[in-house]
Amino acid sequence: MTSNSKATTPTDSSTNQVCPECSAELLIKSGSKGAFWACSQYPSCEYTKPLTSHNEVQVVKVLDDVCCPECEGDLAVKSGKYGMFIGCTNYPDCHFIVKEDDDEDYEPVPCPACDKGELHQRSGKKGKVFYACDQYPKCDFLLNDRPLNHTCPDCQSPLLVLDKNNHQRCINKSCGYTHTEA
Repeated sequence: MTSNSKATTPTDSSTNQVCPECSAELLIKSGSKGAFWACSQYPSCEYTKPLTSHNEVQVVKVLDDVCCPECEGDLAVKSGKYGMFIGCTNYPDCHFIVKEDDDEDYEPVPCPACDKGELHQRSGKKGKVFYACDQYPKCDFLLNDRPLNHTCPDCQSPLLVLDKNNHQRCINKSCGYTHTEA
């Protein structure tokens, strides 16, 4: 009679996948960046890999009666490395994606770094708002506070920002100009 040293009771994280480094079983674990494969022999073997490839873009749903303004193909809700977005189904021939609209009361201001682009409102993966040049990746200028198209009265810097306390500040850190709205 042969004895099996492994428990025969299946667990939720049991996968029947094998670690390429030590041949132990791989388990599905959950972390701050989502689910991933991990070796069951941790900490002696630290092998991990993502559960799904973030480089792949998957079509979640094709939108009915909505056409791409560039190529007239269908638009679809897609899931990619940075989350959900709406893009053309004719990718890579057509690169159209629906960009998030800026805050309704925010007017884009000229980028002080490249003088070609404008600073638009964006949100990061976790929803934090920031303002970045629309010429990215050629220009990687960004601000965390809302830019104001006003010249600094002290140093003549082209922009002021409005911080979370409603203080207008110069973007030039060495200037130190601050004005509080009454």
